[in-house]
Amino acid sequence: MVKRLYRKQQKNIRNIAHNIINFFHKELKGKYVFTQRIVGSGSLGTMLVDDNGDYDIDYQILLTNRSKTNLSNATQIKNDFFNCLQSYKDKEHKNAKIENSTTSITYRCLGNGQNFHIDFVIIKTFPENDLIIRRNIKKETKTKNEYTWNELPKYNEAYRIFKNWDNNKKLKFIDYLLPKKIKEKQKPENDPSKISSSQLFISEVYNYEHNKRNNRL
Repeated sequence: MVKRLYRKQQKNIRNIAHNIINFFHKELKGKYVFTQRIVGSGSLGTMLVDDNGDYDIDYQILLTNRSKTNLSNATQIKNDFFNCLQSYKDKEHKNAKIENSTTSITYRCLGNGQNFHIDFVIIKTFPENDLIIRRNIKKETKTKNEYTWNELPKYNEAYRIFKNWDNNKKLKFIDYLLPKKIKEKQKPENDPSKISSSQLFISEVYNYEHNKRNNRL
């Protein structure tokens, strides 16, 4: 049975996420300039614990045009952040696990009362379209991790809509979103139908707004 996690119980995962992001900024400052943002339910302090006692928080790494390296090579960027996270793990939490999935890099803590993971999705916010790094699976190189930039449509507009909602509507939306998020989380990483938290958030903001206007919710 899925249950909510109280704000006090979220302190550990939020502290570790904060430390990881600071580590990214410090170690990668010679190549990348970025801001970060919590996605979805975590931004409102809502986290769910699933049947296995696992909970998570999702961040977007928003690369800016102030970066000091060419941002066209999605595979190199994904590997740079993955390797940096591996360095953090080796230094701070040797028992943690790092996973390189379809769209995100996952930092997973297990044992010692910790059963959570932190997802980082890398996004480029310029020049015109918002792009997300996604694994490009090819039959001839299935065992090789190759990544490309994929368009993330209506990205900023969805966040503008969400930001303009009052807190009550935001909380109702999170209740509406969470079952869909859980369903996507349960899909295998190699499932081509799996939707990232960023993509799910965007599409469901529009669905929710449309259904509300038409009295379907």
